[in-house]
Amino acid sequence: MTPDLATQQLRKVPFFQFLDFMITELAETHAAATMPFAERLIGNPIMEYYHGGIIASFMEAVAAISVSHGPDLQPPKPINLTVDYLRPAVKGALMAEATVTRKGKRMASVRTACWQDDASRPVAEGLYHFLLV
Repeated sequence: MTPDLATQQLRKVPFFQFLDFMITELAETHAAATMPFAERLIGNPIMEYYHGGIIASFMEAVAAISVSHGPDLQPPKPINLTVDYLRPAVKGALMAEATVTRKGKRMASVRTACWQDDASRPVAEGLYHFLLV
């Protein structure tokens, strides 16, 4: 599946439409995406920082597509997640990447990172577990 096709597939989910991100890379166990800035994503209007739930949801979507991508595949079901917020995400585009660290018949584990200008300075990192259906 191409990144454009994966982006179209994700657009079927209303919340992902709200986030308005695009898949930029897609491989068997890896996915990357970018999300342009929008005022509606701000959680702290005084400091103009992204809402933490927006960051976690963006990383979850990229993690899910890294595990299961294809027109006939069911999306994986999140079991649990851990997100570490490392620094504020300010006005500007967000990038995220997800790498599958373990994938079995029923469960997958995915590590994620989200950053803005410099991938070596992430704003958040996450570990997501999915039930594969």
